[in-house]
Amino acid sequence: MSKAIYPGTFDPVTLGHLDLIKRAAAVFDTLIVGVGENPAKKTLFTNRERVAMLRKEAASLRNVTVKGFKGLLVDFAVREGASILIRGVRSMSDFEYELQMAVANRQSAGVETLFMSPSPEYACISARLIKELSAEGGHVSAFVSPAVAAKLAAKTAPRKGRK
Repeated sequence: MSKAIYPGTFDPVTLGHLDLIKRAAAVFDTLIVGVGENPAKKTLFTNRERVAMLRKEAASLRNVTVKGFKGLLVDFAVREGASILIRGVRSMSDFEYELQMAVANRQSAGVETLFMSPSPEYACISARLIKELSAEGGHVSAFVSPAVAAKLAAKTAPRKGRK
């Protein structure tokens, strides 16, 4: 039985993230979406909110579970019994960083990394860009689901108009 983890901050979950989740779920028997809690990253949504959003977005995928985690990703993978990490790479700079992490994860815990490229329509989507667009009153409906767009609008509405 193959089990993989697709980890990330998912702040917020984008259509690009969901595309990778669906594609990875078609390859593995079990896919765990690991929502990381990194104190060094300032997130718009709490870990609990991000987990809840992802659970709702992935509810139709029978072999996908969503779990929050703290600490090292490889420790989470070992606890979950997963031997493969899924990483999306959009650019060479993504790949360079992810390759370093993949080597470290394999050497430290024997966990392999599978790199997946985004579908072309999602190649330029980033959660950071979406948050910036939303904070400035821009339209994000091409990048996130309607439910996530509403949550973004609620979170960023007080920031709109501030300079």
